Amino acid sequence: MTFAGLATRGQGVSGGVHTDASRPTRRRFAALVALFLLVIVSVIPWRPQSFYTGGLDPVVVAKAAIAVVALGGAVGLTLFTRRRMPVGLGPAAVIAVTLMISLLGGVVAGNGSATAVLVVRVFIVMATLLLLLTNAPWDRAVAALLTAMGILAVVAAATGARTLVKGRLGGGIPEIHPNELAGLAALPLIALVVLILRRGVRVSPVIASVVLFGIVVATGSRIALVGILVGAIVALVTNGVRRRGVLYTLLVFVPLIYGVIVFTGVVDGLASRGGTSAESTALDSRLTGWQVVLGWDWASWQRWLGVGLSVKEVAVQEKWRSSQVLDSSWVSLLAQAGLLGVLLIGLLVAWCVVTAVTAASRRGLLLPLLAMFVIRTFTESGMVDSAMPFVLFVTLSALLTRRSRHVAGPPGLGNQTRARPVTVPGVR
Repeated sequence: MTFAGLATRGQGVSGGVHTDASRPTRRRFAALVALFLLVIVSVIPWRPQSFYTGGLDPVVVAKAAIAVVALGGAVGLTLFTRRRMPVGLGPAAVIAVTLMISLLGGVVAGNGSATAVLVVRVFIVMATLLLLLTNAPWDRAVAALLTAMGILAVVAAATGARTLVKGRLGGGIPEIHPNELAGLAALPLIALVVLILRRGVRVSPVIASVVLFGIVVATGSRIALVGILVGAIVALVTNGVRRRGVLYTLLVFVPLIYGVIVFTGVVDGLASRGGTSAESTALDSRLTGWQVVLGWDWASWQRWLGVGLSVKEVAVQEKWRSSQVLDSSWVSLLAQAGLLGVLLIGLLVAWCVVTAVTAASRRGLLLPLLAMFVIRTFTESGMVDSAMPFVLFVTLSALLTRRSRHVAGPPGLGNQTRARPVTVPGVR
């Protein structure tokens, strides 16, 4: 992907995995991409609509093994690195407390063993991410994560092209749901928009953007398209238009996009997905599941502690189904960690938004990504779980801490690392 070359451009050292994390080489960047790929593979669903409920599950064991390998690689890279980048642990502490609340609720509800396994997996993922973030400046670390997401999105889309006969593009290798595939492609796409705004219209970012946007459209994920639109607008507001080429491109594409929206049926087709009643039925079922959780008694322990991280669906009374998946991070969190967990994570998300708005040096990239993340939390689960939204949540929250943002420069270079006005991978 485009990020790989940009994130290491201008570095003084071209060979070896240099022991100074503030000046990463291409090999260090490649190592970070590889480790982030392992993390992503360990958290994305391998079996759509299948959930772990306890016992010795071979898929869970395999994913746990990959997560442990990623953690071992992160530990090895960290031990090899003599000068590491500081990362704040406050957000991780809040998440850890939330996980403990969920574990307590799971024990009370009789889901203790399954919840304990999932909590351990989440801790492994979180520890791996925090270690990886110490091994490169924040912009290179984000670039490595986005590169890994982009690579996996392209591979999954290319190997899953046959799924288009069903109307929506899904992943082939790995076999992932269209919404999950859209999430993998959307975040790198938003970052590429930021890159184009700051560096101008260039061939590589434009081609990569077109490919990723095509993947998102083919998945039929409406929430991903809304997130991309909002993220692009936030990117435009926070970064501005600094080059004439970008301005001319906007002047050409705005009328073109308007024409597509008004005079074609593309938007209507995405909105209705063929005009069937299946979508309205799915929405009704989703709301029914939400109502079950929201209707728990205020005096019950479930309302305050949840029933454990292993709970992904609830029992419903419908004609054609007896259970419903909780397709919302907030409703899932309420079911898994109760009101206490929702309060803690809600405050953390609010802090992330406020800090991203006020952090001038990182606002240009992190705020658009955060906007996409927040939008997805309302219709997709995984904000506090072994899932991709959690990977992004931990990364963004850790990079927004005061300790991470106030970094002293390497010896002999004054305070360049702190003063460097970088907001996009590879941009100086």
